[in-house]
Amino acid sequence: MASLFRLVPDMRAELLQVNSWARPHQAGFAAAQRAARYGAAGPEASAFVAARREATLARLGEGAASWNGWAGEMARLRGRIGADGPLLALWRLLADVELVDEIFEGDFNVAGIIFPAAARFAGSAFCGDAWFSEAHFHGPASFRDASFRSDAFFDRAHFAGDADFGAATLHGTAEFRDMRCEGVACFVEAEFSGDAWFRGSRFDGVTQFRGVRHGGEAGFGECQFAAAADFGEVEFAGNAGFEEARFGQLATFAGARFDRGAWFSNAAFDGRSNFERARFRGRRHFEGISLAAQVSPVAQQIAALEQLQFGRR
Repeated sequence: MASLFRLVPDMRAELLQVNSWARPHQAGFAAAQRAARYGAAGPEASAFVAARREATLARLGEGAASWNGWAGEMARLRGRIGADGPLLALWRLLADVELVDEIFEGDFNVAGIIFPAAARFAGSAFCGDAWFSEAHFHGPASFRDASFRSDAFFDRAHFAGDADFGAATLHGTAEFRDMRCEGVACFVEAEFSGDAWFRGSRFDGVTQFRGVRHGGEAGFGECQFAAAADFGEVEFAGNAGFEEARFGQLATFAGARFDRGAWFSNAAFDGRSNFERARFRGRRHFEGISLAAQVSPVAQQIAALEQLQFGRR
């Protein structure tokens, strides 16, 4: 029975042992939690947030092995905490990565590292190449309004929660090949100036690309969209490739504009689809597609496109 009474102070002590930088800022824990919830940050909360930022940057500077050692310890402690609300709130406060509105001057390389909780890079500018290849995000990840001024690499990254790239700007090549997102993948109104490669990626949750601007090639071949996928109002200035992609539920391309080739060869539409008001200015390829059994407006639309392509009308 005595061990039960020792659990909370022991867990708190272990959390502080793994995050020794936080010991001088214990008075700011509750203030930081209130600030995260209500947005009003007093001096104690501000001091805590600043210390967490410095500790995060220092740990990143030590390399992937050091970072992942810390992340592994945090994951172990998360398992022991269970459903204890106050301890879980403290764990999240210490495990979250919050690098919002930062300017990273050189290359930013966190390839292969593990983010044990939320990772927030909203509004940050990556001036050099940004390497997130094979990174694992256990919590929600936010890159909303972020600016990638060179190449961005998220190939084989794993998002266990939501991934938010809404209104982000990617000026160089964007590599998202073989990426997996288990939550909502949001790229609404993002702008890709260079080529964007998502080939072979898996989207388990809702996928939102509405209003995206693709200035270069857009490769979504062999992607799997398990839930609804929204590509409405997307502008494809270069070739758009969805060959052998699989859409498990509603697939929307309403109002999308394809300025060059549109490749949907051997794509599978298992649910309803919508190509209303879609504009095809280049060659369109719908050969070998499979549609849901029911006759739907998209079946008629695609059949009409195929007839146009092969000169049957």
